[in-house]
Amino acid sequence: MRSRKQRRYLAPIAAVVAAAALAVPAFASAATYTGPLKGGGTLSFKTVTRNGKISSVKSFSWKGVPTSCTQGTYSYGSQLPFGLAVKSNAFAITATGGGVVQQVTGVFHRQGRRATGILNVYGNLAPGHTNCSTGQLTWTAGRQ
Repeated sequence: MRSRKQRRYLAPIAAVVAAAALAVPAFASAATYTGPLKGGGTLSFKTVTRNGKISSVKSFSWKGVPTSCTQGTYSYGSQLPFGLAVKSNAFAITATGGGVVQQVTGVFHRQGRRATGILNVYGNLAPGHTNCSTGQLTWTAGRQ
């Protein structure tokens, strides 16, 4: 049996350990997804998970995506400059700026192990590459 003095010192330590153990699931965790776009190119993004559910997508980027421009074909890559909220396992945005429209949609499947969606980018993508379009490209990405 522990003495009263030992219990007095162990109680606060036990309380801190218990609080830390309960708080761990509340911290955000992340996963990385990568995959191909139909028609060419690849994409990747990261997710933030809170309380066991995917809550947001960040660092959504793509590279090597073939586009048709007035001047001919162009291999395009970019990244969304901000994160996206995930509601009911889905996310979507239409971002405009600098003469470019970037449309991204996505849905998570299989307990978040896989995601599918559409990427559609059009506009003046770079100097000398005007009136460009990727068309609506479907994509599939898996959790790494």
